[in-house]
Amino acid sequence: MLGITLLIALALSPQEKALEGITFVTVNAGDYTVGEEGHLRNPLRQITLDTFEIAATEITNAQFAFFIDATGYVTDAEKNGFGMTFKEGMDDWDWKSTPGATWRKPFGPMQKGIEDQENHPVTQISFNDAQAFCAWAGVRLPTVEEWEVAARAGESARWPWGSKFTPKSEYRANTWQGVSHHKNTLDDRFLFTAPVASYPPNAWGLYDVIGNVFEYCVDDSLSDSQGVLYAAGRGGSWWCSSGTCNFYNLVDIGQMH
Repeated sequence: MLGITLLIALALSPQEKALEGITFVTVNAGDYTVGEEGHLRNPLRQITLDTFEIAATEITNAQFAFFIDATGYVTDAEKNGFGMTFKEGMDDWDWKSTPGATWRKPFGPMQKGIEDQENHPVTQISFNDAQAFCAWAGVRLPTVEEWEVAARAGESARWPWGSKFTPKSEYRANTWQGVSHHKNTLDDRFLFTAPVASYPPNAWGLYDVIGNVFEYCVDDSLSDSQGVLYAAGRGGSWWCSSGTCNFYNLVDIGQMH
């Protein structure tokens, strides 16, 4: 299991099996610039991509529930019997292993579940779970470079709206608002996740590429000794703040494996 809640971002595979309620944005084949000068993990470079399609929003609780109902799939958190949780008032980085925390009950069995949150992004999902969803849906996870090109939508700065993450621009993404995780000022209106598409999209129509939940990607530049690809998390989450996990940008890549 991952230590923070992550999400699925999708790109169509050749069979193009669409799911009801999921809108896809086409990214045309071409040469693109990704990375940042001097960045060790993601250096500035030119890449060439084929045409692909990517989901405009993160996968929601309702969409994931449809997958579960259709297949009977059991997530890793359910198999393992716990998930990692966080609540306002805890110290920075002080995530808790919580028995019974699953995608249906993201903060544990004694807390409110996903009732009335059908349009929030699904959480407590492992890389295995994301791949299982994709295999069922006839789609695949994007690579880290595909995600970045789609998330940038032609922007060369660190954020979809420009080079600064100012108080005004904070209302364009769901991140943690506060000096520490002891208190969230709720300037962006949400304590934890927000319904998908609560903030303006980028120039190509993708929502929540920054904040809300990390989005799973495949890092095809890395693999283990058995050739298994590494998962990567991109875009940051509701928990990210300037003093902790400041990956709510278009450059940083979180390695998850």
